[in-house]
Amino acid sequence: MDKGVVKVKDYVLKEAFCINLKWYRFSKGLTQEKLAELSNSTPKYISDLERGKFFPSFSKIVDLANAFNIEPYQLLMPNHLDDKIEYNRIDNKR
Repeated sequence: MDKGVVKVKDYVLKEAFCINLKWYRFSKGLTQEKLAELSNSTPKYISDLERGKFFPSFSKIVDLANAFNIEPYQLLMPNHLDDKIEYNRIDNKR
């Protein structure tokens, strides 16, 4: 496990954040470019966050949440982990 990453149940907070970021972006119909514009970021930064390359500062989590019109804690909850698991199952069958 990465240093400084907090476990949420059986999942890692960082993984929950990455999945939620991508889930909310898709559910709002935003490209990485548009999300970057709305959150005062760059498309590469959004891509790196979605891939779990690093974890954002709290102020950046707030910026991203504002772009989605949600509360910041919603990006950290393991709400959409099952969506990823199902997606991975589909990918593994190919």
